Amino acid sequence: MLAREAADFYWMGRYVERTEHTARLLRHQLTGLVDRPADELALGWRVLYRTLGQAAPDTSADADEAEAFLIADAYTLAGTLIENQTVPDSMVSCWRAARANASQLRPQLPLRVWTCLNRGYLWIRDCDFPGAWKVSPAELVSEGIDRLRLLAGVVDAVMPRDDAWRFLELGRFVERFQHQAALLDTWDRIGCALRQRPALSWADLLRVCGAYELYCRRYTMTVHRDEALDLMIRDPEVPRSLRFALHRIENLLMGIDPLGNRHPLAPPHRMALRLAAIVEADSGNSDRAAPAESGESGLFGRLAENGQALHDRVIAAYVDYPIADGLPT
Repeated sequence: MLAREAADFYWMGRYVERTEHTARLLRHQLTGLVDRPADELALGWRVLYRTLGQAAPDTSADADEAEAFLIADAYTLAGTLIENQTVPDSMVSCWRAARANASQLRPQLPLRVWTCLNRGYLWIRDCDFPGAWKVSPAELVSEGIDRLRLLAGVVDAVMPRDDAWRFLELGRFVERFQHQAALLDTWDRIGCALRQRPALSWADLLRVCGAYELYCRRYTMTVHRDEALDLMIRDPEVPRSLRFALHRIENLLMGIDPLGNRHPLAPPHRMALRLAAIVEADSGNSDRAAPAESGESGLFGRLAENGQALHDRVIAAYVDYPIADGLPT
């Protein structure tokens, strides 16, 4: 496979996953517009934007972050992350980027995959956001998630399990790992800080990640911080847990690497194993998210740093490799 094709499949997977991640956070936030207090809603918007690495819209650089989200209205905050094409993490921007990568792969991409992705982009590009907001603020985002799940099903059904599929899935799960680590970190440090009122619910975090019902079966109806984080960090059966994503990344890299699981392992594979070791060695202590002012790096800080290093190694090994070396075959 050519390096540019590997890069297009990889980034297509990343942008599709990023679109769904943004949509999941928005659906949770918009579903609670009616019955949640204003200060709790503002905290939810703050966590959402911080997780995505975005600043509150229409605020000055020196504005207080908490106050900015208390002042801004929900329509503006949601619209910025749905239909604003100048915001990199908005749903329409991510969908457009995934489509742009897919358009470079038309000869290698099954027609059904392209059709499903293209229809999804045209739908969100042409959607009537003001009209949809009047009907139901969360309905538009929910339909977007359904379209993304349809795309994932089509990919699973029609794509052969060759390197094209592996790079597409690798992009999805590297993106999932990085965003889930950022979400857990932000929820713990900002959304549920000790002695803070208001505070976000750990049950809501599990609902965002589709793990609430499993938690209730495993533990109890009352959700506690440590058990919730353990589930989302180390449980290999939860699709949005860090361990689940790392397991998929390891298997995909094993398939891409011509040596498979034999030594010497490729640099991305070694980094994935290092991340898995960090996750497995987590003691479950309360210092997973070290305070920013402490200058220390908690578990989530190490995961964020090494997650970025994993992405860099994937790009270096399979996209920006030295021409004289050639792509491993």
